[in-house]
Amino acid sequence: MIEGLSHVTFVVRDLDRMTRILTDIFGAQEVYASGDETFSVAREKFFQVGDLWIAVMEGEPLPSRTYDHVAFKIEGAEFEAYEAKVKAMGLEIRPPR
Repeated sequence: MIEGLSHVTFVVRDLDRMTRILTDIFGAQEVYASGDETFSVAREKFFQVGDLWIAVMEGEPLPSRTYDHVAFKIEGAEFEAYEAKVKAMGLEIRPPR
């Protein structure tokens, strides 16, 4: 029986940029960095955001844009604060539905 979600892994071109996104926007705590080692298939880092483990692995971006995504649930009262953090980093943001 599935007990829950273990972790989510994102393949990213720039580990340092993704580290800033996770720590500055989501308050993530970095719990592991492989450095130059490649125990899996590439350099990687692990973070904890609340109870969720997020892994980021260095790799090439997808050849075309997709709608693949993960949505984080936040309190409505916190929306503007998170939106400001995303905009301050120059990331694309789409209007909520």
